[in-house]
Amino acid sequence: MMLYFVNNQGYLFFIYAAGGCGKTFLCNTIAVEVRRRGQIALCVALSGIAALLLEKGRTSHSYFKISLLIHEDSVTELKRNSYMFPGLQQTKVIIWDKVLMQHKYDIDAIDQCFRDLFEVSNYLHLIALELTYYIE
Repeated sequence: MMLYFVNNQGYLFFIYAAGGCGKTFLCNTIAVEVRRRGQIALCVALSGIAALLLEKGRTSHSYFKISLLIHEDSVTELKRNSYMFPGLQQTKVIIWDKVLMQHKYDIDAIDQCFRDLFEVSNYLHLIALELTYYIE
């Protein structure tokens, strides 16, 4: 996986395994290595407990400003003039723990947010060119 980061190739990884197999250890190792290279690794998780286990982890609701009362047309509060936007632009990898437990409308809101922030119509194109996502 590190070859994708080093060669600046966008990619989407899913890691699925039983509890105790080292998924969180792998997430933290990737985050530490990316940061060691002077780049930004963003670690988010659905729950606060899962976020605590990640290196400098935060909940996805906290980082992406997702409302707790979500519906089909929900949007995030993350804007271009936000203090977080420059860091998000420079993010090399997003490690998202427990993403499969995240509500579909949360993912849709973040997808729309990234399309708006990075001014792309096809979010998958953004993944391929700009960011490498490691999602557990």
